[in-house]
Amino acid sequence: MFKLILKATLTSAFLLSACAVTDPVQMTEIIDQANTTDLWLEYRRSQSAVALSLIETELVSRGELQFGTAYVGQRTASAYQRSLYTRTGTTSSADLRNCSDFASSAAAQRFFIQAGGPLNDPHILDADGDGLACEWGVRIARIASYARQQARSTFAAPRRTTSSRCYVGPRGGTYTITASGNRNYSGC
Repeated sequence: MFKLILKATLTSAFLLSACAVTDPVQMTEIIDQANTTDLWLEYRRSQSAVALSLIETELVSRGELQFGTAYVGQRTASAYQRSLYTRTGTTSSADLRNCSDFASSAAAQRFFIQAGGPLNDPHILDADGDGLACEWGVRIARIASYARQQARSTFAAPRRTTSSRCYVGPRGGTYTITASGNRNYSGC
């Protein structure tokens, strides 16, 4: 039974990596059905900008912003406010969508990718050409910044402090505690 579950998990995790699926709509369906751990594994290994964007939007919608040392925006936030794709600024679509039409920036980004973004932006959701629709760039930049700060504080070496407080020993002698945790009887 365990082998069957493991095989199913690995199959879904490698499905996008193997470039078996290139259609954003099909990718979205696979990502929606994948478990969160598989999404994080795929996020770490995927080379597709479309897959990364769709995985990020799904993770944010699930409330999953960080997994170990990986975090949303780790591989995509650097694009924020960088003009990577040319935009003409005109559209012939009668069904033009606006950012206000979406419940969240993640939903706008998901729609943007499914509509052909970042190479094609028929709804002009990414006017600056950074590949991030509406306020999605702001959102992932904030998430990435917060995660980097957390990682620095989590993995920073603990500060050693010296205590100048004098303690009284069992025989009446006084001592301080050194930075290494030893007693210093000549410190008071």
